[in-house]
Amino acid sequence: MRRRTVLSMLGSAVLTACGVPTGVDTPAPVTPAPVTPSPRVPVQVVMRTTAPYYTHDVIECDVVLQDDPVDVFDTRNHDLWLRAIHTDTQTTLRVPIFWLAEYDETIQPTDITGWRARLTLPQGGTWQIQANYGALTSAVVDISIGARTDAHGMVRVHPRGFAFDDDTAFVPIGVNLGWSTAQGAEILADYERWFRQLAANGGNAARIWMASWAFGIEWNDTPLGDYRNRMRQAWLLDRVFMLAQRYNIRIMLCFINHGAFSTTTNAEWQDNPYNQANGGPLVDPAAFMTDAAARNLWHKRVAYIAARYAAYPSLWCWEWWNEIDWTPIKDEQLAPWLRDSRALIQQFDPYQHPITSSWSSLRLTELWAESTLDFVQHHTYEADDVARTINTARIPVKHILRQKPLLVSEIGLNAGGATTADAIERIHLHNALWAPLMLGTAGSGMYWWWDTWLDPNNHWGAFASVSTFTQGMDMRTMRSFSLMIPGATSLGLRNDTIIYLWVRHAKYTAKEALRAYALANTTDPQWQYTLAVQAWPSVTIKDVDDGSYDVHWFDPQRATWQPMTVVNAVADTLALDVPDFAYDMAVKITRRA
Repeated sequence: MRRRTVLSMLGSAVLTACGVPTGVDTPAPVTPAPVTPSPRVPVQVVMRTTAPYYTHDVIECDVVLQDDPVDVFDTRNHDLWLRAIHTDTQTTLRVPIFWLAEYDETIQPTDITGWRARLTLPQGGTWQIQANYGALTSAVVDISIGARTDAHGMVRVHPRGFAFDDDTAFVPIGVNLGWSTAQGAEILADYERWFRQLAANGGNAARIWMASWAFGIEWNDTPLGDYRNRMRQAWLLDRVFMLAQRYNIRIMLCFINHGAFSTTTNAEWQDNPYNQANGGPLVDPAAFMTDAAARNLWHKRVAYIAARYAAYPSLWCWEWWNEIDWTPIKDEQLAPWLRDSRALIQQFDPYQHPITSSWSSLRLTELWAESTLDFVQHHTYEADDVARTINTARIPVKHILRQKPLLVSEIGLNAGGATTADAIERIHLHNALWAPLMLGTAGSGMYWWWDTWLDPNNHWGAFASVSTFTQGMDMRTMRSFSLMIPGATSLGLRNDTIIYLWVRHAKYTAKEALRAYALANTTDPQWQYTLAVQAWPSVTIKDVDDGSYDVHWFDPQRATWQPMTVVNAVADTLALDVPDFAYDMAVKITRRA
């Protein structure tokens, strides 16, 4: 756990406003000099960027107050808002203003503190910006917004998948990147490398925790509700969002890790500042759901986090809990808390990002049907065939999955760590990326062990295979199916014009590899699991409109397409010759116009 630096609070200061275009390099942060406003002006909006602004860029401005509220972190009670109005359409955005402290490039505190607003504007044209502080208002600032065609806006939820504001499909191909164990500026170096490698191989999603040792803004080194000692973590998370924006990565941000309120699993309750033994208000972890003082502190934290981070297009969704079933909190206590928390965050998130939460298995709760959760999550650490594991897990919630997408947001071979034999873990990673998606979940499985196995062994190339094959896929329109092929697992997705099919050797699983590893009686970490290339029977796909189809086979092991062929469907049936392969093959079949 890292030391925190206590920052003194300055009465009024201004910080640089900056717009960060999507998909382009972000310059290193520059700490501006403070600007002192005229004491005769009680509220000012300061725009300090000379570069042009564009739609879906993060635009920052400073709000300078003559008198600060008593509690700078209580965003709920400041009555301090920035309002942006489009002069033609009258589209209005009301954005909460928050307090922060600035750090320099070496992640040392500066003497700059103050009030900031972040906004992302969806339309080109002229916008008028004005700050409101109770009955006080600032002068109006006019800004011109250019249209950016390479940015898609925020992520939205649909019954079977995700899409952006502009209706472009979003299929998450991602990994957990929960925290960095590095120190100082190396934390951002880790995230820059991880995002760069993920993006270079077609990945677009990551899951990050606001844990006590990572980006949490409230723990036992801060008085409850006072985040000054954790402004460093808040500043680092800002930079992580900016890096994600540079690399077109969308972040699932998890507010609470299970250990913080667990007495049994990764237990941190003994150190939790909410614990009565540490001077907090709670006699036990479950009281976090109902205790009035704890609820008030939680609402304060949620409002601040939403005010600070909601404007980033790189924010995919909010996740309340990681695996809450490891805590003593029960569904009947959690349900009203979820409703209350959702209502609260939506007041301070003008972009209405999707909201979810997680259990160690989707089968451990009855709350997925609640309207408080926008999509279903599943976590799994099993050595069995991933396709079988996911298919079995989703059976109890199939009726819910007609209205909400499912995402396998945490998956690994072993909850205790990566296996000794690298080849076995690689097989499980490959299956974790392909099987959930081809079963009809909203995206790839999101692997764990990013910092101890995936990155140190440079296995980022595994993402290139599934991301290449799924380019242009829209899960909102897909329905899943399977085919019977002796000796193989065959999973497919289809709509009226496109069919995707993945055919995998039945023994290309971590379970079979572990069995072979045991029989080999070896501890060699370089041991390899091999299957022979073999011929496979042809397959037929039923209920296909007659006509001509482009058939494009894909080798997932090499992430390469084979030459395209044309096949005719006759009598509502499409017959396919499956190429010889050892491990797996996939095919995209597109109806010709």
